[in-house]
Amino acid sequence: MTPVDRTPGSRAAASRRPATAWLVTALLLSVGSYQLNNTMVGPANAKIIESLHTDTATVGLAQTLFSIVGAISAIVVTRISDWTGRRRALLFSLCSLVVGNVIVALAPGVGVYIAGRALSGMCGAVFAFAFLILHDLLDLRTFSKALAVIAAIKAGLGGIEAVVSGSIVDSFGYRGVFWCMVAFTLVAVVCVHFVVPEITPAEKRRLDWQGSVVIALGLAGLSLTLSQGGKWGWSSPGTLAALVGGLVFLCSFPLVEKRVTEPLIRTSELASRKAWPLLLTNVLTLAGAGAATLFVLPLLAQNESGGFGMNATTAALLYTMPVSVVGFAFAPVAGTYAPRIGWRVILLAGLIITVAGLAVLAAFSDNSKVAFAMTLLLGACYTGLVLTALDGLGVLLSSAEAPGALTGFNTAAFGIGASLGIAVSSGIITQHQVHGAATHSGYATALWTCTGLALLGLLVSLLIPRTSVGEVAEDRSRQGAAAASR
Repeated sequence: MTPVDRTPGSRAAASRRPATAWLVTALLLSVGSYQLNNTMVGPANAKIIESLHTDTATVGLAQTLFSIVGAISAIVVTRISDWTGRRRALLFSLCSLVVGNVIVALAPGVGVYIAGRALSGMCGAVFAFAFLILHDLLDLRTFSKALAVIAAIKAGLGGIEAVVSGSIVDSFGYRGVFWCMVAFTLVAVVCVHFVVPEITPAEKRRLDWQGSVVIALGLAGLSLTLSQGGKWGWSSPGTLAALVGGLVFLCSFPLVEKRVTEPLIRTSELASRKAWPLLLTNVLTLAGAGAATLFVLPLLAQNESGGFGMNATTAALLYTMPVSVVGFAFAPVAGTYAPRIGWRVILLAGLIITVAGLAVLAAFSDNSKVAFAMTLLLGACYTGLVLTALDGLGVLLSSAEAPGALTGFNTAAFGIGASLGIAVSSGIITQHQVHGAATHSGYATALWTCTGLALLGLLVSLLIPRTSVGEVAEDRSRQGAAAASR
């Protein structure tokens, strides 16, 4: 495929643009490959533990490594794509996923299984690549709509993939799940190869190895603390060492970036209102709304002593699938209106309703009907509007010189926020246990804490620049003319 020349700072200089429908399809397959590796593995874990003669903690560690490598990849590999080309980097990520899943499918023991899952995590940048490719090739109006479709996949596939995974495990064993994901990803590789054009950078640059190592160690320490602290013990030497080490490396990251010629992200950009408010909003929102919808509410629904006492299937149908399905339906709404009013407005509106919905959920956490209604509301406003807007702003607020920098950090912030929220919520629920059994007060307190975190996210989001980000110029002019005529 003939590369496309790109001038630094320009939106796109593509000499051959694929049809938007084909482009979106290829990118949907790419991000879907990553998402399936998050959602289809869950139903297979019990069989993995049995077949590989291991335990839950070890299998959980494999998933943790998948997430850690994914977060590191989102920052480092996305930045590398600024000078190697998006398509090439996307194909590298997808091929890493294929190889990792093949290793897992053939793994003779748990050690090889863990290695394969860690290698699969190299695909963590696929969402960032998809958003950047859309931004490179499409005008702003079309970009907003296409991004909304891609972003909706972050909510999953409505729980259908979990049902399919369970059927495969029952019929073919857990290895069948990974072979299925290999086949799906290979289809994505072929589509990307033939559909997505390359945009060649104007100049080659060096990778910031110092910054890459420091941010990788910092994220690894923080992620291990949040994901494994409950298993290791929050005051255990291992947890404290991971926490302190992670914080030290993260705090030293800006100092390292000041001394390198081509940093992962310039400290001036990281310190600007275009970056840190967005990243902090992302972390706080995922810690609040993400943990409430994906962790606390499903547990509340299934708990007999302190919750609704539903079985797993009923709980998934009422409180897990709606968040995904409704979010998938509402994400295109965000993409349609963002060019008219701007992504920041979409974000603020969605966050205000999200915080209100979480507060109602916490206040009436003993009412299953209210919980279901709030699930629908959060699916529309949190999953459909807020998550989509955060993705859009991550691309549109990026600098023209290094568009992959902020986008990569923003992608990593999703995982960090979700891990933080789950760690905090699980700790609260555990503290309120009575004789080892969860209580309703524990779930209610966790939901109020999630509401507070989301509220903090809303307050921080007010600092995001209000310079009509993501708003089409002609729409602003039309609105200005209408205001003048009045």
